[in-house]
Amino acid sequence: MKITEALLLAFDTETTGPDTANDRVVELGATYVLAGLPHGAPLRTLVDPGQYIPAGATAVHGIKNEDVAGAPRWPEVAPQFLPHLRSGALPCGYNLLGFDCPLIHAENRRHGIEWTIPVALDPYLFAAWHHRGDRSRKLGAMCETYAIALPEERAHSADADALAAGMLVVAMARAGVIPDDVEAALAEQQRLQAALAEENTRFGRYLYFDRADGRMRVGLGKHVGCLLEEADAEYLKWMLGRPDIPEEARGLLSRALGQVEQMGLF
Repeated sequence: MKITEALLLAFDTETTGPDTANDRVVELGATYVLAGLPHGAPLRTLVDPGQYIPAGATAVHGIKNEDVAGAPRWPEVAPQFLPHLRSGALPCGYNLLGFDCPLIHAENRRHGIEWTIPVALDPYLFAAWHHRGDRSRKLGAMCETYAIALPEERAHSADADALAAGMLVVAMARAGVIPDDVEAALAEQQRLQAALAEENTRFGRYLYFDRADGRMRVGLGKHVGCLLEEADAEYLKWMLGRPDIPEEARGLLSRALGQVEQMGLF
């Protein structure tokens, strides 16, 4: 089945923080997407996390402790969401595999709920590979890249982010970045997930291979996308001083820095 013709179930969570093992859901939003357009009414519910919502989390999504007072707890929300996951629609969401799925699974385990999210499509993995040299690969930036417009007043709400992710999946499939076949897209996603994990182990955030010609490029900051041999020497020194840089990246940076400084002598 083609992604551009399939029914998608895009969903997103807002949470008490970024720790998938210990933070809690404060909002769940979902929407069905068909041919790049919303299909039916969006699904949205606030969730009482049973713990304090830090100010830093509120600054991101705008949900305050008083907003969730009286909202249902996760054991009430989970069984209402499950029929949608079993509807036959393809689940998808931005950074779904890296964040939302692990967090929901942790919530389920915490409350003795046994279901898990089935196979899902995550456009973030395709963005992380094909747009590695972009200054930002956040959902909003990718929506701008693929000319997806969303209402400003709904930014960072779970249902709006879910809709954006669903529309992005279709737009990326139309652009050929995601294969326009569900099985092919899932297989390619698995390949990219492994390739990105290997790249992260070898180079961390700091370097990456150009997807077209294999040349080494700077992976973060104001020089992201710059060829390593053409990068600013002071920036290379800054990266070398970072405590989390992998050894292979450190060696490449050291050699490149030596070459850059040698060139500066002439």
